[in-house]
Amino acid sequence: MITGIFMKNLEQLGWGNYKEHIEDTTSPNEIGRVRRVDRGEVDVLTTSGEIRAFSDSQRAKSITAPVTGDWVKTYVDPEQGYVIDTVLPRYSQIVRRDPAEMERPQILASNIDVVAIVLSADRPINIARIERLLVLAATSQAEAAFILTKSDFGIPTEWNELEQEFPNVHKIETSALSSVGKPEINRLLTPNQTLVLLGESGVGKSTLVNYLAGQNIQETTEVRLKDKKGRHTTTAREMILIPTGGMVIDTPGIRGVGLWDSEEGINLVFKSISSIGQKCRFKDCSHKAEPQCAVLEAIQKGSIDSEKLERYQRLIEEAQEQTESRNRQKRKS
Repeated sequence: MITGIFMKNLEQLGWGNYKEHIEDTTSPNEIGRVRRVDRGEVDVLTTSGEIRAFSDSQRAKSITAPVTGDWVKTYVDPEQGYVIDTVLPRYSQIVRRDPAEMERPQILASNIDVVAIVLSADRPINIARIERLLVLAATSQAEAAFILTKSDFGIPTEWNELEQEFPNVHKIETSALSSVGKPEINRLLTPNQTLVLLGESGVGKSTLVNYLAGQNIQETTEVRLKDKKGRHTTTAREMILIPTGGMVIDTPGIRGVGLWDSEEGINLVFKSISSIGQKCRFKDCSHKAEPQCAVLEAIQKGSIDSEKLERYQRLIEEAQEQTESRNRQKRKS
C-alpha cells in the first residue's frame, strides 16, 4: 500500500517532473508508476489506486522489463488481469553489472533525481566502495548525496574527509533519535522528485524511510554487534510517497557494486585525475610509466594522491576489460 495516502492525480508521483525530462503525449488516465517489482508481479500506482499487474517481459523479449520507478501502460487481460503493456522511456536509471549474470546489466531503479549513498556512523567508511557508488550515480545522470545515519554515535573522521574528496556532493547527518537532518533531507527531496537510497545492509536505510514518512512503513532489524552487519530487511526495491512531497525508493543492502558502461562515470568521479590526464603526451596514457605523463608528474608534486590514482586505474581497467569481453561475445554471435 502507499502509506494510506489516496492518489488523486499522478503529479504526486512525479508525472510533472517526468514530462519536463521526456516529451510524452500519453494520457495520465492510461498510465501508472511502478512501486514494487517482485518475481514478475508489479505493484503499480494509478489515479484509481494501487493495482497488481503481471509483467510478461520474460516471454515477450521486445518488452522492457519494468523496474521500480518506471512509468508504465497497462491493459486488462480476461485471464491474467492487469498486464504491463509498455514501459515508457526512462530519463535516468541506476545500472550495475548483474551479480548473477556478469555480462548483463541490472537496473536497480529508474526516473530518479537524487542518489543518496547511505553511510552509518557506527562502522568504518570504505572510500573505494563510496567511489563505486558515486560512479553508479554519475552514470545514472542523477544528483548524488551522502547521508550519514546514527550520528548520535559520533561523527567519524572519514566523514569529514569526504568534504575534501567530494566537495560538490551534498552531505547530511541524521539521527533516528532526534530530528537532526530531517529538514535538510526534505530540502533535498523536493515535491515531484524521486530519491533512491543505496548502501550496505544495516546502515539504516529502512529506518531513514520510516523517519521521513513519519510512520513505521519498512521493517527494521538490529545489526550484529560482532561485525556490524545487518540482515536484508528490505527484500525488494520499493517506492514510498513521503507526506511532505517526493518519493523515496528503498533498496536491499548492496553487497557487490559491479559497474556497467561506466568509463564516463569513472572519469566524472575522478575528475581531478581525468582532467589532468588530458595534458598527457599520449591520449591513451595509462598513467603508469609513459613519458610526459601529466598525472605522474602531479603525483610527484603531491597534488594527486597515489592511492587514489591506483583506485582510479583499477576501475578503468575493470571497465575496459568488461567492454572487451562484451565485444568478443558480439563477434562470436
